[in-house]
Amino acid sequence: MENESCLVSVLCTAYNHEEYIRSALEGFVSQKTDFPFEVLINDDASTDKTAEIIREYEEKYPHIIRPFYQKENQFSKGIGYVYENVFYPNARGKYLAFCEGDDYWTDDSKLQRQAEFMEAHPDYSACVHNTLLHYCDGSCKDQPLIAPAGDRDLGFEQLIHGPVASYHTSSLFARKDIIIQKPDFYLVAASYGFADYAWGLWLGLRGKIHFIDSIMSVYRICSNPSAWSSGVGGQYGKLRKFIIGKIELLRAFLPHAPEEYRELTRQVILEREFELMYIEGRDREQRREPYRSILRRQSISYRLKNFVKSYLPAVQRLYRRRRGYKD
Repeated sequence: MENESCLVSVLCTAYNHEEYIRSALEGFVSQKTDFPFEVLINDDASTDKTAEIIREYEEKYPHIIRPFYQKENQFSKGIGYVYENVFYPNARGKYLAFCEGDDYWTDDSKLQRQAEFMEAHPDYSACVHNTLLHYCDGSCKDQPLIAPAGDRDLGFEQLIHGPVASYHTSSLFARKDIIIQKPDFYLVAASYGFADYAWGLWLGLRGKIHFIDSIMSVYRICSNPSAWSSGVGGQYGKLRKFIIGKIELLRAFLPHAPEEYRELTRQVILEREFELMYIEGRDREQRREPYRSILRRQSISYRLKNFVKSYLPAVQRLYRRRRGYKD
């Protein structure tokens, strides 16, 4: 495949995804496009049959599948290591599309639709779409990530709240020359083990982001113990680090935020600090300004629990032990 003939490079990370990787690969090779595309897939030293399944598809679709088989785990070196040292230097496309090995695409026209939009709109930095949330543990019913509201452009009102309010990574289709750059707030996010939040903010600064209100991918939640979505709510250290990371990311992003959205950014920082106070058991601090107004917006049950935990410390300690948190 000649460099100039490849329009899209699909980037896929895989680790111990034996149960799911075939769905991801089928979603890639079934894409119907009028342009060449490639799939760069990094097997991060899986200990199951993930690499074996990838080799099967490599042999069957050598013009599409470009695998990288690691002998030792690269993710342990940081979330950005694989992208910066494996994917970005080898990606030959004008655009990058993303899908982790335990997620998958459900529409064979996904790449074609997104490429057509981006080629026709050079002022856009990215194109995304809706995603179905699938809880592998059966804890919730399948549901769209974003409530249906039609095709539209995403504003900072959505992006500043992160992927949960805007799009999932499995839908991201972005200009390579933009997303491979590393602003300071991206480096902060990467140091805490996530990148999608920072990507969205950066792409929003560099152009417009179009949202196609069609479900064309599935995000598997709690797919395995090593997945980011598995057990965050029940693991104190993992959850605390994630929230602190979001706070530090937003603080680093604040000087970059458009002037009209800086106050909104500050408010979101306060909301994340409020969240951190909750999991750290600093409930009484939530009753003080500038967090008191956030507390007032919470449900009656939340405010009642806050009162009990703030003024009855023995009950608070018992509550935290039962939740699995440290004192």
